[in-house]
Amino acid sequence: MNRDVPLNRIDLLVSLLMIVLVIGVTGGMGIYVLSDPGIRAASRLIVAAHAIEEYAVDPVNGERMIQTARDSMFSLLDRFSGYVDRQEFDQMREEMSGGYGGIGVTIIPHEDGLQIMSVREGGPAGKVGLLTGDILIGTDSVSFAKLGPGEASRYLRGEPGTTTNVRVFRPLTGDTTMVALMRERVPLVHVPFAGFTANDVMYIRVLDFDAGTADDIRSAVDSLQNVLGKEAVGVILDLRGNPGGLFAEAYRAANIFLDAGQFIVGTDGRSRWNEETHRSMHRDLTGGLPIAIIVNRGSASAAEIVAGALQQAGRAFLVGDTTFGKGLVQGFFGFPDGDGMRLTVSRYYFDNGVYLNRFDSTLVDTGDGLVPDHYYAYPELDPFVRSLENSLLLQEFAYRYMEDILGEDDLCNYGPILSSFAHHITTSGFVYSTPTTEAAEDLVYMARLEEAPPRILQLADRLLQRSQAEDRRLLFDHADYIALRLRQIAYEREYGTTRTYQDVLLPNRGDIRFAEELLLRRRS
Repeated sequence: MNRDVPLNRIDLLVSLLMIVLVIGVTGGMGIYVLSDPGIRAASRLIVAAHAIEEYAVDPVNGERMIQTARDSMFSLLDRFSGYVDRQEFDQMREEMSGGYGGIGVTIIPHEDGLQIMSVREGGPAGKVGLLTGDILIGTDSVSFAKLGPGEASRYLRGEPGTTTNVRVFRPLTGDTTMVALMRERVPLVHVPFAGFTANDVMYIRVLDFDAGTADDIRSAVDSLQNVLGKEAVGVILDLRGNPGGLFAEAYRAANIFLDAGQFIVGTDGRSRWNEETHRSMHRDLTGGLPIAIIVNRGSASAAEIVAGALQQAGRAFLVGDTTFGKGLVQGFFGFPDGDGMRLTVSRYYFDNGVYLNRFDSTLVDTGDGLVPDHYYAYPELDPFVRSLENSLLLQEFAYRYMEDILGEDDLCNYGPILSSFAHHITTSGFVYSTPTTEAAEDLVYMARLEEAPPRILQLADRLLQRSQAEDRRLLFDHADYIALRLRQIAYEREYGTTRTYQDVLLPNRGDIRFAEELLLRRRS
């Protein structure tokens, strides 16, 4: 719960006394200050609170009354602004110390609960297939819609090894499912892998832009440039699912890939203190190598600053899907009791005056996002794939048949393994129905209910059987994705992150191969 200073008569009388002293001591200046509409409104609120507590016919919880007024005030702002209590600060310090126990998602408030802004790669939520845009409605007994984001997040965090059951709403399909998530210690590793593709393209995976990320990226570039026998022909910066982080880290990261004097990002706010322009100050560490940046709907905030700055400067092209669209910058204001607030203080923009959020951020707090130069259709967005991931059957099968999966190097030879997987999910009771099949089932039901003629019943049954057969074929339509995921899961368990990237993801993940192909095409 949010921690508030209790409201009592002494506090109210002191506040009123201070107002009188301001007028008495400063004279005309005090009258000028109190002529401000905001200060007058605040003084009226204090007087009203005192009157309610003193004279209302029934007892009133003063603390709750002020908390309600505070929540109403913040409801007029964008969803990235809000009251932050001391416990949330403790969580932030915990994260900065190297990790935290939770499910590995970045969340923002939503009218129905908490909306996922990004899913951390390899975290509990990622393992069960939760994706950007999913809405966490609550647990089996608690609705997140009735709680603030800080209080709701406490149901998601906890000791590693403990389980939380969360109801998840999927706006794309309209489905609500209950997902069991085992909390893990989520390590705050900014760059989990940096290496070369088979065609000598640098690949750098960046998970966030928290403190230290820019230094990790610089170290990765330095290390790769000093690998004996390797001469890089391009760079892939993978920001897929990166929720952002610190504004300063984004600026410093973009600075790595630009020569001195180039525009990176500017900020535009009501206060002059929040209006700044940032230009690069050093040389391009890569010497002008072509850059492809992989982005998707989970790439947000500071990740968008890096991608947008390099795109606008002509240093990089974007590959993937449209980014999240968070072009707002937050500042923090602390209170003496240890609580505080997070407040959107400016919008950022790129060269040529390109904003992500041009409109009233109170009404439109999510912009259009950065549009990729080259679109890639992510299979994870397919409803069948999402349903399969949520079932956890991929993990269950990969762990059970890990020896067989690791024993076959070529994904093209995964036919027998996929057949075994098809049998496994069938015997496990996994069933996926497309909207077409659901409509056909409704048609058969109505035909029988209305006692339709036999010919109509036969046609309805035939349509349903044909649609169900098409649904069963979806498994083999997504054979490439399933084979890659099975190998990825088995590799991560047996060999760890580095070998999984080098041996499995770099040679086989579609967006990486696409970005590499585009870089090589530009070089030739």
